[in-house]
Amino acid sequence: MSERDDLLNIFWEEMGDYLATLNQHLLKAEMSSGVELGELLKELNRIAHSMKGAARAVGFSLVETIAHYMEDIFQQARERGHGIAPNVADALYDGLDVIQRAMNRQENDAETVARVVQALEALVLAQQDTAAPEPAPVVLPPTEEVALIPSEETLRVSVRKLDQLMGEVSELLVVKMRGDLRHKRLNDLRQRLHRWQRDWRAVRTAYIRLARRLNNAPAAWAEDLGALLRFLEENQRALAHVTRELNALHQMLSADQLTLTSLTDTLQDHVSGLRMMPFETLFGALQRITRDTARDLHKQAELVLQGGHVEIDKLVLDALKDPLLHLLRNALDHGIEPPDARVAAQKPAQGRIVIQAEGRGNELQIRISDDGRGIDIDKVRRRAATQGLLTAAEADALDETGAIALLFQSGFTTSDSVTTYSGRGLGMDIVKERVEALRGRISVSSTRGQGTTVSLSVPVSLTRLRCILLRVGGEEYAIPSIMVARMLLVPRDERFTARGVPMITLNNRPTPVTALSELLDTPPAPPADNARILVLQTNERTVALEVDDLYNELELVLKPLGRELANAPFVAGAALLGSGEVVLVLDAHDLMRKASGDRMPRQRRLLTPAQSAPRRVRVLIVDDSITTRTLEKNILEAAGFVVSVATDGVEAWAMLQDADALPDVLISDVEMPRMNGLDLTQRVKGDPRTRNLPVILLTSLSKPEQREAGLRVGADAYLVKSRFDQNELLQTLQSVLVNNA
Repeated sequence: MSERDDLLNIFWEEMGDYLATLNQHLLKAEMSSGVELGELLKELNRIAHSMKGAARAVGFSLVETIAHYMEDIFQQARERGHGIAPNVADALYDGLDVIQRAMNRQENDAETVARVVQALEALVLAQQDTAAPEPAPVVLPPTEEVALIPSEETLRVSVRKLDQLMGEVSELLVVKMRGDLRHKRLNDLRQRLHRWQRDWRAVRTAYIRLARRLNNAPAAWAEDLGALLRFLEENQRALAHVTRELNALHQMLSADQLTLTSLTDTLQDHVSGLRMMPFETLFGALQRITRDTARDLHKQAELVLQGGHVEIDKLVLDALKDPLLHLLRNALDHGIEPPDARVAAQKPAQGRIVIQAEGRGNELQIRISDDGRGIDIDKVRRRAATQGLLTAAEADALDETGAIALLFQSGFTTSDSVTTYSGRGLGMDIVKERVEALRGRISVSSTRGQGTTVSLSVPVSLTRLRCILLRVGGEEYAIPSIMVARMLLVPRDERFTARGVPMITLNNRPTPVTALSELLDTPPAPPADNARILVLQTNERTVALEVDDLYNELELVLKPLGRELANAPFVAGAALLGSGEVVLVLDAHDLMRKASGDRMPRQRRLLTPAQSAPRRVRVLIVDDSITTRTLEKNILEAAGFVVSVATDGVEAWAMLQDADALPDVLISDVEMPRMNGLDLTQRVKGDPRTRNLPVILLTSLSKPEQREAGLRVGADAYLVKSRFDQNELLQTLQSVLVNNA
């Protein structure tokens, strides 16, 4: 299969995803308004922008033209705050249909294409208040361009099925962890038996002496003493037999556990290998984009790939396509100079962009470097003031690091005009969003006149994660090992304070130390003689956190919390331990931002017990999802509440029959098996014993009728999961307590 065939296969697969998403989002945008409409238009604009770039890469001018007009329409609607009118939606759908027919290898007649393109162009010009000129003739791409997908004897398996298979295989890891715990308990039992035998041997001499004196013992107690001695002898033989059997069982279990471990690791590696693809898979598309973009910009540039053999999960690789595309365009448009300017600066006429990929354990590091003009920090400061992001004085006071950080602001651009490649301020913003969504990191360094380097660090896989277990405020948490630089004990007398900030000496440098309990707003443990310190580190900063305890390192299977709990503070996901307990995996990036004093992306602070209630309030959480129950339980317990849980309305109602254990507040999900939250609330409010019990309903449905139904049955408050964060939950809880006091 040729390089162009590979490129077309990638293009068609990508195009299918773009079309499906555009159709879905466009339908939602027609029926949306306000903030939701703005977010949809932003996403539609981004997808159309990416589709245009992909089409340009394979020379598919028809798709490129339609996508370009769509991008302009979505951008104009977003800027003006307009919805998608029916006639506009019709024209957009016609454009999507033309692309879909091309994908299906169906012929698009020239008249239809001309009409569709003319309609889209007229919409763009009309919104610009410009008289629409006669449309330029539309030239259909050659036949081989719209009907070429090479066939190959392969079995195509959807990523969804691979994800499902990976999830099922990953559960074996939990089984293996559970087996490790059973093996440890069995080994502890063997040790107890060993001590028992050792104690028996210690008194064996006394036993023999007593047995020898039995014949001379008084008749009154000789028979009883003989029976006791015979029992001890039988007991010793039975104990020896049990010990031998237990040792044999331990050996067999050890062998089985080794086999299970080997099979689990091998199977996980093989299934993961099905999803792994070499990084160089993207190179063909990126190389073509570089060549075509440079030609359009009248520049000369070569793209060099280093470390293309490094393999990465397809999910991560797909998510990196758009960020890499934007970074390449930025390098070509903003970085690489025109040939005459490069020659005048004593540089080769041809610019050079290097993409370097390097695997480091469970992390992939990617560096995109160009030898262009570098970032004009002064221009960044001026544009920040011009665009109203900062005052002129604030902009002038920015250091280089602060100025570079502005490049990631949504809508910020240093371009003087809007072009096909830049000027809309969507590039670096999208890159940052995509990288952080992968639990990755991004940094930029630049030297004026010499070039710019953008460094990305992303996990190789998103499911398996090595973590350090720790304890804070009586709760266990996990934190990704990849972010942990050191773990150490620091004597209390070695800590000192500088300008009111607790400090320790780390690598011969004073380093601020922050209690993790303070960041999470959980009750701190009593101070110990030695402080347990966890050091988190990235390329830019080092943060020292004090924890209550540190345990071992484990490989965990990370489970996402779901979009309804996406606002959970400092939480990246949840994982199941071998003991069956759920542990929350902390977001190391958020912890570092908070510890460093950076502004958090959203308000996440936990209320303290004193703020939430004057005494320890009892809360009953009812939810059929173990992840949701655990998250809510941890949030409330961290805020000082006493929490109990139930899996559905039937179990909760049974718990409410105990008059001595009635909670002060009931928090319930709505959709549950056996008895849902509405029926439970109605029963609670209809019983004289519980009618004054405050009830907060939580649901993933945001329909007004659902809210009305909840309030109709007597609920005191109603929260939608997709919009609630922990502060809202705690504040609502405090409100119903005050109202029902």
